[in-house]
Amino acid sequence: MTKVILVAHGKLAYEMKNSAEMIFGKLGDFYPIAFTTKDGFDSLKEKITKTMDILDGSILIITDLFAGTPFNASSALVMENDHKKIEVISGMSLPLVLETATMSKEKQPQEIVEYLKSISQDTVRNFVMEEEDSEEDEL
Repeated sequence: MTKVILVAHGKLAYEMKNSAEMIFGKLGDFYPIAFTTKDGFDSLKEKITKTMDILDGSILIITDLFAGTPFNASSALVMENDHKKIEVISGMSLPLVLETATMSKEKQPQEIVEYLKSISQDTVRNFVMEEEDSEEDEL
């Protein structure tokens, strides 16, 4: 079983969990952490550490922005805890959180990360209005 820590700027991690629960149901093994204007790198790292300390087993940390403070603080903790199974991925979105929810009970963090990376391009789509073929076009 993989425990999931969501770390993002502002209240995004909390709201992401709330939104995912509207669709998926209760996500008891998901732990949101807010990075607020009162926080710095060290205080955020401390928040993540406190959450990690109450968890056993494998951990996946999903952050909002690559190279942002949530990602950097999480990555620093991975380097300090290289004896633990911890993965960090950026690009938090509702589709990725929902996909993680479907996999977290049976998959290890590395397996989840590989799958999320493989589908991430499918989560960004645009609307394209297609013209209908008319009989005149066929003549």
